[in-house]
Amino acid sequence: MAEKLQREAEFRLQSFGQAGFDYVTTGTINSHVYIAVTALEDAQIDATASEGDSLTNVTIPKGLTIYGRFTSITVDSGKVLVYREVS
Repeated sequence: MAEKLQREAEFRLQSFGQAGFDYVTTGTINSHVYIAVTALEDAQIDATASEGDSLTNVTIPKGLTIYGRFTSITVDSGKVLVYREVS
């Protein structure tokens, strides 16, 4: 089972991306657990979720953010920021 945020401070840090982010243009990133993906331009991605459904060949329009708990994200086209989970 995934860990849940227990303290308000953790929630605030995570909400504002204080654990950091990675800029991804192509390829797979899986060195952290990620909690949000923001498309900087239209992007096609695959995302493996540790909770809920994974995504395959999903197009995210520029400016949209999707939230979840992802262990791996593959960018097939476009540019995204992937936000790390507070550890």
